[in-house]
Amino acid sequence: MNIREIGFFERLEELARSQPETTALVCEGKQLKYSELPEIIRRLLNGMLEEGIEKGERVGLLMDNCNEYLLLIAAGFRLGSISVCINTRTGIDEMKKVVEQTTPSLLIYEEKYQEEAEQLKESFSRGTICLNPSNPETPSLSKWFDASSSEPEIPNPSANEGAIIIPTAAVGGIPKGALLSQNNLLASVTAHLIHFGEESMSGLLSLLPPYHVMGLCSSWTTLLSGGKVYLQKQFDADEAVKIVDLEKLTYFGSFPPILERFLDAAKTLNTKLDSLKLVYGLEGPQNIERLENETSARFWTGFGQAETSEFITYCRASDHPGSAGIPSLLNRVELFDDAGNLVPTGSEGEIAVKGPNVFLGYWNMPEETAYAHRNGWHHTGDIGRFGDDGRLYYVKRKAEKELIKTGGENVYPGEVESVLLTHPNIISCCVIGVPDPTWGESVLAVCKLDQDKELTQEEVREYVGSKIAGFKKPRKVIFVEDMPIKNGETDRESVKEMYGS
Repeated sequence: MNIREIGFFERLEELARSQPETTALVCEGKQLKYSELPEIIRRLLNGMLEEGIEKGERVGLLMDNCNEYLLLIAAGFRLGSISVCINTRTGIDEMKKVVEQTTPSLLIYEEKYQEEAEQLKESFSRGTICLNPSNPETPSLSKWFDASSSEPEIPNPSANEGAIIIPTAAVGGIPKGALLSQNNLLASVTAHLIHFGEESMSGLLSLLPPYHVMGLCSSWTTLLSGGKVYLQKQFDADEAVKIVDLEKLTYFGSFPPILERFLDAAKTLNTKLDSLKLVYGLEGPQNIERLENETSARFWTGFGQAETSEFITYCRASDHPGSAGIPSLLNRVELFDDAGNLVPTGSEGEIAVKGPNVFLGYWNMPEETAYAHRNGWHHTGDIGRFGDDGRLYYVKRKAEKELIKTGGENVYPGEVESVLLTHPNIISCCVIGVPDPTWGESVLAVCKLDQDKELTQEEVREYVGSKIAGFKKPRKVIFVEDMPIKNGETDRESVKEMYGS
């Protein structure tokens, strides 16, 4: 690491000296002070070295939100290995695709995912290790926690090298692993502190695990600025409200339906959430208005993706309804047409960004990376427009990257359609997103059946759920006799007009 770089582990060592007694991490009653973090991370680091893990090697992580998740990522930062954060909500076939694409040598998992680990274990040259095994014969992570706490004689990796992979949704059936560096994440941390303020981010209720870029970046923002991160393994609204009040927490990140359920619980528990200053993410206007009427907190929104280490634009949602805000201090954002020309204000174009939080590339996918990073910009695949006030307004995904956002999860219609078309009774289909008051959007499948064949909505839902993650199942299925066709293909825009309201 050169004189112009600092790593996350170095920053944690500094905080251990300057505020040793401050609580850093809390999960399920287990508290860790800043003074404890460097020693634990060094033990994990030495455990990784004893396992034979080398710089650049991938380590798969399959677990819910917990202290150990962040500590393992930190140990990887210091070693120079790359953490592959596997979405626990995906199905085993999708997990296999992520593992095949990123080739981790080792899997670390929670015991609740023992079945998945068993089905995946042949893919890992170094095997699997359980975080909390009840069977004494199962390889346990405890051996790493018992390793030496001395500083190993290995060089610090560059903060600009790959450190973490966030698998993105599969557009063409293969998930793309967004490779982020420590400096990518540090840029996101810096932008958060500039726009939200250190005081607002001093106490985090972490509801989203690190395999979500918002969970990853919010946790590190609070940790690197010396605040308290309280991790909830699984979202529980009543418990979340009680934790915010008891721990005097100041903010959390949210996707539908988190905020609505949180506010309902706060009303039932008769609390004004006096410590809460900020909620940020994506939400509908009704819940934003509720938050700002029923508490003293403000809701912030913006535009971003895993490839940009979360938000690149920021905005107080109620100040500029419908807007995704203005670019952060660290980013340039422009809009381009398909020919690569800048579009004028008020016109629609693909959102493109420059800045230190732009990811390094898609793991082992040079062509896809080159396409995304063409002409010196990262092209997001999203369409937007700039208003006369310089604020960005999100419009839609490009047709090649059609996306449904349901409950904070990305669902690509093409992936669901490819599953539907494997059913012998379905000869054509079109999957679209429709507005949903609870989830933001929900998945709708329009299907044309083979002649004289029959299917029920629930049979279609169960079939999709048996192949891919449950959150990708169509919430509603419409059966049609004829599918609108344009240029020999299903006319998606016509399907949206006919069934998308």
